[in-house]
Amino acid sequence: MKQSINLVPSKSPEEPNPQLQDLMQRMEELEEEKNSYETLVDIITEHSTDLENQIRNKNREMQTYIEQVKKVIDAAIAVKNNCFDPQILSEVAARSDALGELAQVFSHMVQTVKAREQELEKLLQAYGRFVPHEYLEFLGKQSIVDFQLGDHVSKEMAIMFSDIRSFTTMAEQMTPQKNFDFINTYLQQISPEIRNHNGLIVKYMGDGLMAVFPESVDDAVRAGIAKLQQLQKYNQSRNINGEIPLNVGIGIHVGDTMVGIIGEANRMQADALSDRVNLTARLEGLTKYYGVSLLISGDVVERLSQPEKYSIRFLDRVIVKGRKEAITICEVLDVELEPARSLKIQTLPIFEEGLEQYCQGNFANAKVCFEQIVALNPADKPSQLYLERIHTMLENRIPPNWNGVWKFTQK
Repeated sequence: MKQSINLVPSKSPEEPNPQLQDLMQRMEELEEEKNSYETLVDIITEHSTDLENQIRNKNREMQTYIEQVKKVIDAAIAVKNNCFDPQILSEVAARSDALGELAQVFSHMVQTVKAREQELEKLLQAYGRFVPHEYLEFLGKQSIVDFQLGDHVSKEMAIMFSDIRSFTTMAEQMTPQKNFDFINTYLQQISPEIRNHNGLIVKYMGDGLMAVFPESVDDAVRAGIAKLQQLQKYNQSRNINGEIPLNVGIGIHVGDTMVGIIGEANRMQADALSDRVNLTARLEGLTKYYGVSLLISGDVVERLSQPEKYSIRFLDRVIVKGRKEAITICEVLDVELEPARSLKIQTLPIFEEGLEQYCQGNFANAKVCFEQIVALNPADKPSQLYLERIHTMLENRIPPNWNGVWKFTQK
């Protein structure tokens, strides 16, 4: 019996293989997946770069912000050290955020404060012309706003009065404006010598002034000499301009004095109060009577640390009007112009002998001494005055209990 053979029909070449189809489909899927991954990587890479750039930019912005915050801090330190320049914050102020606004406000505030400080400084300088800084220190005040009525310092100090001789006659020949110009020019010449010698100008009185010297009488005497020496230089310029030279009298005394603030709530001023102040004013007035430039009291001479440094001539012992006690007055010859100064020093022994005879009541002998002086120096007015007194007393009777003290009946 024949065995039968089953033949599986072969597939046609055009018919696809299922396994191959599966493989191809899988490859296509893998390719698509790969493409998707690559796209994702590209997206991630792009976003990473953007993020990195953003972070880098943010870091730069933060660094700039920190640097500009530091500029604001540096500006604050500069204000503290009084060396602020608005240009320091110009870049920061250009920002449009809160920091920029802060910089703008800060700069404006500092400049406003500086402007107010300058105005205040000018105001204080203006006040200082009326109440100088030295006066504030003397009264122990930090500012003029600290002044109160009655504030004062009481201590022994030298007092000075000075005045222009025959000013009234000169003033009558000038217009009011020229009077003010003249007085101000004169005071500008001599006032600095007060400050240069530790003095305080208490007040101006027209052509005169009152000053105190809290430290020593030496300061006052040196200031008086310096003032008159400066006046001599000023007179030279007046002569060149065809103007009359000025004669000034200065009186200096010493004693307990109160210097402080007087007035009322709406009008205060500095002043010096004491009996010594009034007596100093009288001494200044006597310079005209004796024809001298600088008179000092015997109390001043006693307190000079080195009286031998000066050429001092004892002039008289007097009782001024309104007082009962006598005061010794002396002339400082250092301020005299030549040849008057040399002649007064040369005749000083004769002058002292004449004074001794005069005080003892030996008027005939005193008359001889003073006549000798006038023969040598006709411009010596004190010697002329003594001759007039002697003549009067020789014609009349000598006052009882004569002790050489001359009593004035007029100021």
